[in-house]
Amino acid sequence: MSSALDLAGVLRSSAPDDLVRLLSARLLRASSVNDAFDLADTLLDPSSVRDALTHLDRTELLVLHAARTPGDLDALVGRLDAVFDIGRGAVAVAVDHLVELFLVVRQGDGQTASVSTLDGVGDRLDDDPALSPGRLGAEHPPVVLEAVADVDRDATDARSAERLYAVVIEVAEILRALDRSPARELAKGGLALPEVRRLAEAARLDVDDVPTVVAIASRAGLAAAGPEGVASTQEAAAWLASSWPDRWESLTRAWLASLPAEILAVLHERVETSWGEPLSEYARWAYPAGDAWIPDRLAVFARAAELLGLTSGQAPTRAAVSLLREGPEAARARVAHLLPDAIEQVYLQHDLTVVAPGPLAPGLDARLRVIADVESAGLAATYRITEGGIQRALTAGETADSLRSFLEGISLSGVPQPLDYLLQQSAERHGRYRVERVVGSADLPAGAVTVVSSDERASVDTLEVDHALAPLALQRVDSLRVATTFDRDTVFWALSDERYPVVVVDDGGEATPPARRRLHRPTPVPPRDAVRDMVERLTAGSEASSETTDRAWITRQLDAAVKGRLTVTIAIAMPDGSTSKLEMEPTGVGGGRVRGRDKKSDVERTLPLSHVVSVSSSA
Repeated sequence: MSSALDLAGVLRSSAPDDLVRLLSARLLRASSVNDAFDLADTLLDPSSVRDALTHLDRTELLVLHAARTPGDLDALVGRLDAVFDIGRGAVAVAVDHLVELFLVVRQGDGQTASVSTLDGVGDRLDDDPALSPGRLGAEHPPVVLEAVADVDRDATDARSAERLYAVVIEVAEILRALDRSPARELAKGGLALPEVRRLAEAARLDVDDVPTVVAIASRAGLAAAGPEGVASTQEAAAWLASSWPDRWESLTRAWLASLPAEILAVLHERVETSWGEPLSEYARWAYPAGDAWIPDRLAVFARAAELLGLTSGQAPTRAAVSLLREGPEAARARVAHLLPDAIEQVYLQHDLTVVAPGPLAPGLDARLRVIADVESAGLAATYRITEGGIQRALTAGETADSLRSFLEGISLSGVPQPLDYLLQQSAERHGRYRVERVVGSADLPAGAVTVVSSDERASVDTLEVDHALAPLALQRVDSLRVATTFDRDTVFWALSDERYPVVVVDDGGEATPPARRRLHRPTPVPPRDAVRDMVERLTAGSEASSETTDRAWITRQLDAAVKGRLTVTIAIAMPDGSTSKLEMEPTGVGGGRVRGRDKKSDVERTLPLSHVVSVSSSA
């Protein structure tokens, strides 16, 4: 087997970007690492090795045992074939993965490269009798259950149809809620309980499922954490405007890409059978040391799959099978036949409610939401038109006629008289309050930059006594005006939020569309990457003078050999300029000298460190 000395050499010669990528798969105490030897010791720490072993499949564990005696690929295949039925291709793939995980060391190039399991890894294999070669090779995989029959798959697809549509609606409502107000996160991670409840109410979703749905949206790039909390991203607007199948595909594509490699490996072997206990049984067989992660990861996976409509009663749908076998586009084609077609007409009722008998087309839904509040979302959504909503639409540039034309175009029941009256009344009231920017007016309070005016004194009186507007610190100018030190846009949106019929007036006294509200957009806070910091620290250390670095490296190699009682080959510079090699078991390093036993003559020798050119492991 190989030692920490060999691993340190591999680490020292690896490119920084490769190290960052490969080390991310290992459990590390990065803060305690200062050089390649520290990193090798950390990778061979028992807890780190045990964690790595839990994520190895049965073939990889057997290859680790076979490589405890160094040998090339042919030698490993020969040892395994003598006892187990493992093909050459599977062994080669396993070796590549084990090298990337720094559990084995490969020396040389091509087909003749020698592969050797590290000592610390072999010791941990011996700790668990269940990981012995005999046990690993003797246990057969669980019996493959018969695939779900087509008639059962039809029923599974039918049951999943409502869930397919529901998850799209739930994500949409959560994104809109996050757009209005970011969700505060806890210092230890996760959303605060009040925020979870708020999002659950907005999406008509069970509280326990909110974190899973938010995670689905985040993986799709629709929500992200920022300084103010979790908020919707710029990409959310385009997603909300897309079709139902496209929305579902983007969510599922991102979710599939985020699945751990172990889960994907198990799924590809058992995709058409139940994703419940049979999948768990196979996972426990495939990953013999994986008891620490299998239950939790499979539970998280199964719940997300159920919410995405990929399973019903743990049975995979045809879309789920297509997703794993053919990819997201094939799954979308399956789902498109299950999701209801978007509708473009609704029922307008006398109580100002709007009933959509099916999923409303995204464009119509977005326009209707401007003038109406959503009372229930789902296959049959209900909206309620309000004066505040109509005022928002009028402020955005709509007119009573344009709104009436829009409603007539989508209504299956005409425009009821109460709704027509509300449109007309709202249009007449619109602009009762005017917000304008002022500069340097002598009759205004000091520092005032914005004036709110009305044609009626009573209307201005109302502003003064409204406690919701107290933060604006409105100051009376005269019977028809109040002033504030806040900017025009802030004042406009404050009045609009309180449902005042307000308009923005430009410098010429004409009504103008307001500036777009400054929405909360997450500025992602990049988490500190401890692994990258560690690799940069190692790289900075190696960028010192070449002579100093090489001398420190040789000293650390010899220290490691003393610690591990290893025999090494030392190259020594001779006075005539030649180099001589000596096999030695170092026993001490200090005072500029290395002491140890010459393995060939079996005598103690002391050598000046300044004469040591290189140190390597003995074959």
